[in-house]
Amino acid sequence: MVDSRIKKLENELRIRVSRFVADNSKWCSYRYEALRKIREFKGKAFLCGGAVRDILLSDSRNKIIPRDLDIILGYAEVKKVADSFSDCTKRWNCYGGVSIQVKDWSIDMWPLDKTWAFEKKYVEGKGFSDFPKTTFLNIEAIAIQLFGQKGKKREIYSSGFFEAILNRTIEINLEENPNPSMCVVKSLGVAKKFKFAIGPNLAKYIKHYANQIGMEKLLELYQVRYRSIHFSFNELYSCIKAIEEQLRVSDREPVQLPLSDNKDYFQSELWRKLFQRHSQSLFIVK
Repeated sequence: MVDSRIKKLENELRIRVSRFVADNSKWCSYRYEALRKIREFKGKAFLCGGAVRDILLSDSRNKIIPRDLDIILGYAEVKKVADSFSDCTKRWNCYGGVSIQVKDWSIDMWPLDKTWAFEKKYVEGKGFSDFPKTTFLNIEAIAIQLFGQKGKKREIYSSGFFEAILNRTIEINLEENPNPSMCVVKSLGVAKKFKFAIGPNLAKYIKHYANQIGMEKLLELYQVRYRSIHFSFNELYSCIKAIEEQLRVSDREPVQLPLSDNKDYFQSELWRKLFQRHSQSLFIVK
């Protein structure tokens, strides 16, 4: 039997995504026009991952406007959709996807069947309903139909996403991933942003790879990934040590991170140089 709280969250999400797509206000006009172009191609499109999470968790005290949209396409050819953005900067990646910069909005699109975990056979099936099984974190294991149809509810598929929100705990959804270092960075970023606990399996994963990667490299990657969510070296060190300490006490309980709001380090010349050095290496530009 489905938890009634999850049903309420699903209904709230449908309402919020509908408003998000329809918002043609001054500050969102570029996004509105971009989504209109995608909609013209008729095929199904689903919004997934962090943008969905941010839309649902935004409130009056912590208003979050997702600037990075991840969209999976069914039947529409990504290249044809991308070509309709003739006046925008486009970066293609090695998985057949494209990142399009539309003013202040970054839109990543890729064909559903080219999702990495499908390609590598870590997840069976290649339908929209299977997609949530492919994400590293449960808090991103969500896909919602981007454009509604008259008289029908938007389709929603999830794999632990709503449970993660209700329990305020992020955990591994699918461990296999081509970039473990960025998984660690993303996990710490989400935990900091929403003050969520870290599940025991994810805590072990972070401990393992943090020791392999090293603290300085980890912080460097974090700075590149998150431009507005900041860790100082001491803060990051405290988080990793807290994970290690709590795992020694119990490896079955969620870990609460000692997060602070220190932002002073972001102003340093060191991190500006690090960002400039690495931010251009994330995509193959065509």
